[in-house]
Amino acid sequence: MYYCKECGNESVKWQWQCSFCKSWNCLTEVKEQKKESKWAKKGEVKNLSSIKEIQTAQSRIMTQSNEMNNLLWWGIVEGSVILLSWEPGIWKSTLTLQFWNWIQESIVYVSWEETENQLHDRATRLNINNDDLSILAENNIENTLETLKENPSKIVIIDSISVMHSQNCTWWSGSVSQVKYITELLVDFAKTTNTTIFIIWHITKDWNLAGPKTLEHMVDTVLFFEWDKYDNLRILRALKNRFWATSEIAIFKMLEEWLADLKNPWLEFINSHESDSIWSSLSITMEWTRPIVVETESLTNYTKFGYPKRSTRWINASKLDLIVAVLWKYTKIKLESSDVYSNISRGLKIDEPGIDLSLCASIISSKINKVIPKNTIFIWEISLTWNIRNVMNLEKRVKEAEKMWFQHIIIPKNNLKNTFKIKVTQVSNIKELISLI
Repeated sequence: MYYCKECGNESVKWQWQCSFCKSWNCLTEVKEQKKESKWAKKGEVKNLSSIKEIQTAQSRIMTQSNEMNNLLWWGIVEGSVILLSWEPGIWKSTLTLQFWNWIQESIVYVSWEETENQLHDRATRLNINNDDLSILAENNIENTLETLKENPSKIVIIDSISVMHSQNCTWWSGSVSQVKYITELLVDFAKTTNTTIFIIWHITKDWNLAGPKTLEHMVDTVLFFEWDKYDNLRILRALKNRFWATSEIAIFKMLEEWLADLKNPWLEFINSHESDSIWSSLSITMEWTRPIVVETESLTNYTKFGYPKRSTRWINASKLDLIVAVLWKYTKIKLESSDVYSNISRGLKIDEPGIDLSLCASIISSKINKVIPKNTIFIWEISLTWNIRNVMNLEKRVKEAEKMWFQHIIIPKNNLKNTFKIKVTQVSNIKELISLI
């Protein structure tokens, strides 16, 4: 077999370029070892009605972080394996060390990348006051598991699995075979001892999880950080969760010492100025069960070249192309000679279609130089036939706008009963929207 040193992709033959990450001259030949066969044991087939229901309150570990509880559905499931992945320098060690302040349970931190003195200094800076703090400096997985059996704990943190190795594998640390084999041992240990294990793993240069996809299938939960290095917000997103829905997020604010819960997210994702503006509009996006007010910014300018430029930040580029095409087809807003730039404030990446109207309103406002009131919310999805579509959780979004200082909300026509205190305007197409701006 041939393995890519950059992303860990497997190939049956050598080639100059990796077919997955497109890196050049990175394939290395590795001979797989044959494992000795063992006699199989008979399993026990149980009827579904004979299996007792697990009490949710007893099988989860509550934390003192509301953001982490919301991300993992009110606590960490005992015996689960959670994969944490993000770039170096994004405070991954700080977040995992903060578990000692958030969880009043015994935790063992297995680290080989940093020394015990380095971890002690960081724990002192974080004001960690948990007496159950334990550190294990080891990179051999067999020695680690034997130590953990003699020193049982509720949670084990592996920082990171790329430096761990097994004496039963002849390949180097961080290789695909080593990582897969070590993960199998950790999953088996977690399920048999009911110990929760956090595994830290790195990403590739394309912001994908390194190694084979089977690593993601083996664990119960995959958490990934979204961040902007010029901002102090950190967004932890669940890409996979066997115990709760995916796409749930936890938002933290980076302080001088540690990461703190963001108590009022809607105040962070909009600009602080209260005056009306020509270039922005507000919308409410749903991060699974959580409504968040976001601000969409757009700028149109006459292009100096023959081909107009379309540029987005934290928005899918195809979404901008679709909205520009609909405006050009069905309205008098002509953008064939204009550059269009769009952005979501504070680095929250949004893919859902509920912000289409807000993006469309900001583009129209910038093109015709018309002011959009700051107390107005836009919620709907635009179709290719210039009509307006309903979005999911519309009533929940309207209630969220009603709780705040917003006075006007524009939504698609539907059967929603207008029992709200906020002014609700229902429209059916883009022409009606232009008449309101």
